[in-house]
Amino acid sequence: MDDILRNYGGDPTNREDEVSLQGLSRLPPERSAPQKVAFSPDLILVGAGTAGAVLARRLVLSTDARVLLLEAGPSYPWWFLAAPLAGLRLRPFWSHKHSTVPQAGLGGRSIPIPMGRVVGGTSSVNAMVAAPGSPDEFDEWQELGCTGWSSQDVAPARARALGNLPGCSLPVSPPRHQSAFTAAFLQACEEEGLRRVNFLAGDASETCGPFALFQSGGNRRSSAHCLDSIFGHPRLRVATGCEVRRLLLTGDRATGVEWMQGGQSRTTHSSAGVVVCAGSLMTPALLQRSGIGPARLLEECGIPVRIPSEAVGEGLQDHVGVPLLFHSREPSPGKPSRWLGAALQWLLFRKGVMTSNCCEAGCFLGSGGHPPSAEIFTLFQTRRGPSLIEWVCALLRPESQGSVRINPEAPWGPPRIDPAYLQAESDQHALAETVRRARQIALQPALRSFGLDPRLVPGDPDLAAYLRQNATTCHHPVGSCRMGSGAHAAVLPNLQVRGVRGLWIADNSITPLIPRGHTAATALIIAERAAELLRQQLGRPATE
Repeated sequence: MDDILRNYGGDPTNREDEVSLQGLSRLPPERSAPQKVAFSPDLILVGAGTAGAVLARRLVLSTDARVLLLEAGPSYPWWFLAAPLAGLRLRPFWSHKHSTVPQAGLGGRSIPIPMGRVVGGTSSVNAMVAAPGSPDEFDEWQELGCTGWSSQDVAPARARALGNLPGCSLPVSPPRHQSAFTAAFLQACEEEGLRRVNFLAGDASETCGPFALFQSGGNRRSSAHCLDSIFGHPRLRVATGCEVRRLLLTGDRATGVEWMQGGQSRTTHSSAGVVVCAGSLMTPALLQRSGIGPARLLEECGIPVRIPSEAVGEGLQDHVGVPLLFHSREPSPGKPSRWLGAALQWLLFRKGVMTSNCCEAGCFLGSGGHPPSAEIFTLFQTRRGPSLIEWVCALLRPESQGSVRINPEAPWGPPRIDPAYLQAESDQHALAETVRRARQIALQPALRSFGLDPRLVPGDPDLAAYLRQNATTCHHPVGSCRMGSGAHAAVLPNLQVRGVRGLWIADNSITPLIPRGHTAATALIIAERAAELLRQQLGRPATE
């Protein structure tokens, strides 16, 4: 465990609104009956996801603010998602069904990008990997104009976000299960010349190791659990099943939101403002539907331009990866025929393969002395076919950048998501080189007993076509409302949306550079830093 820690102004129109609330429950959402409650919030938080739930908890505990937390999805279904391996199979039922526009760099394919649609957001349905990258990445943020976001500035927030310290956002734990394939893969990486570490953080090149996980006692730990300790608090209301359609603006100030619940349209005002935590795909769309965004786009959509901002929706990045499949002589430890015994072992002892996230280990690659540029992570089980093992080769700093824009033909429908995968030629070359490195690892003696056949991975003559036909998302979209100090930024370093008073963003959409680690940790750090900045700006007295 020590190794893990080391790696790591009022509106006069404000009124009390009757809000239909569905409190957090560990029962399936259909058993949680909504109730009518009169509540006049100081702050409205849009999105109870990875960042939003953490921020809500911190604001309630550290200020005297009344907080209304609105979530489009249902409450966290503990019995379905708590068992890590089983929850990964069930996660489509609690996910947004986002898809990209056809990608020119991927042969015109449209790529599904599911993100969490439930209290806890994507942290409730992801692979639970706690690999935050190097703290030095925040110094790069500072150099890009994000004043107050250096590694030193962010250190307290990072400490609160990760680890097993009292009051941290999510506990980080060693894995309770390691498959035979995971052990052999790590040995093969060492035979390839990589340095083994106790836990991968994404802070060093040419390293391999198991991933630490957002788990506790063999259970998934989602940011939904951050709300457990304040459930029923008089200054917090959590409303689920709420689709926020637009932000309410009075002049240049955000004064509330318009939202839908149960087919009924409602408005709620707040005295201090609104914090948007809807994620990199939905946050820019919400701003654009509210009249905050590129003027030409809004005019095409028939939306009055309230605050022109060319940066809203631009600069989207994602870790692009390509799956590699290998036949294996050894059966998967998580194959369905073993689930009954595995489920009993998890229920009784919280041990065994059900505690696994399937993605147990990986390696970070790059030139010695430089930050990592690529990652390979393994899956001991895949739905792509029987007796197959899947590896994913991913780029950590792709040059390709895209956008999120509402659709002029259907402004209130799904946004047009364009990550521009492999649009930059340098990304194609870098991903191809990562695949070649994966082939070398697969040839190492430690993996011979599994009978892996590297010939399933195309060689150089066919590799470019293979990437176009198979590359896909690694589910890490960021940067669509970038933070900075220049006109290119949508958000100021204090997280205020440029040109709008009383409106802040606190999620991965503000990230000015895509992290070299996994982005759940980044969202947690942003939430903790946001709590510090908002407490300063609101002037709310501390209650801790």
